[in-house]
Amino acid sequence: MLRIIVPVLLLIGTASALFTASELEVVKRLCNNILDRKPVLIAGFVRLIFHDCVGGCDGCVDLNLENWNGDRPNAGLATSISVLNGKYVELQQTVNISRADFWATCSVEALERARFLATNDMSKSLNISMLYGRADCILELTTTNADRFPNPRAGLAETLAWCNNTFNFNSTWCVAILGAHTLGQARPSASGFRGPWVADARHLDNAYFQDLRDKRWLQVNRKTVADPRWQFQARGQSMFMMLNADMCLLRDIQPDSAGRVVDPLDATPESSTKDDVDTFADNNEEWIRVFKAAFKSMIETLPDGAAPLQSI
Repeated sequence: MLRIIVPVLLLIGTASALFTASELEVVKRLCNNILDRKPVLIAGFVRLIFHDCVGGCDGCVDLNLENWNGDRPNAGLATSISVLNGKYVELQQTVNISRADFWATCSVEALERARFLATNDMSKSLNISMLYGRADCILELTTTNADRFPNPRAGLAETLAWCNNTFNFNSTWCVAILGAHTLGQARPSASGFRGPWVADARHLDNAYFQDLRDKRWLQVNRKTVADPRWQFQARGQSMFMMLNADMCLLRDIQPDSAGRVVDPLDATPESSTKDDVDTFADNNEEWIRVFKAAFKSMIETLPDGAAPLQSI
């Protein structure tokens, strides 16, 4: 569904004339200073760049975007945007960096922080080799297709098609990028869903795949009959959850339009992506390797007509 909307909570930005390596270190320190004070933003920064790069990374997220079914896919990002944009105003006084490059840099630093929290070992750094030169959006009327955001109620075919159409991901990369759900949690005030995916929601590791495969899951509606939010909760550990878009990686569920899955999971065939789930559940380093490649590709997704990115 096409709607004419106005992006909100944005600042007029520029294309990033490439800055120096020493200036980049200033940017990274600023990102880490933010995370030192507000570690809860680790997941927020990672989620923000994912949403920013749908349609091309451009430092532009519309918090009022509404889908055909009433979902607001960008809900819950206001705090991350507000914090980053406040610091971006200060940063512009000394470093000529676009807002889009700043957001991307802080997302990578957030991943590095989460990786260290999971390993307590600096040698396990992701070492993502970033490219720069993302141009910011312009604050103006914009035609936006809200349906291009992923559907959390979907089954496997729709989920894989979305990954391929949006980021040109194959099925393995799609499975890997969903492993980012190991960070943070779903909030009723944002998506309407509720709960963390895993116990250590600031650790970048393969716990998501281990829990997805090894826990026993039951689907429940965590909202109302009129406005349902069907999600899977772990039996005996109801605080942990999985969305349909997670569970479909393991089992070939067939949800209805509201997201309800009628057939018991034990009676549902395995998905074509189950081998990837098993691989990542059994081998954390392999998941990190594939996730790193997929994430780097995602944050290098550009709007049509954008200039190529460059290294520092």
